[in-house]
Amino acid sequence: MGLVSLGELLAQGKNHLDAPHLVLSGFIALAVVLSLLIFIGEGLRNALDR
Repeated sequence: MGLVSLGELLAQGKNHLDAPHLVLSGFIALAVVLSLLIFIGEGLRNALDR
């Protein structure tokens, strides 16, 4: 069993648009990662501004 990458997940979603669960799983994973990066960046900015 190989490792799963975000790029592979998005590529599978793009190649199989007729399977909504693949598209949604890629979208949700990307949205979660981007949200976490935004929260971490805001936390660092607030910590360093003090």
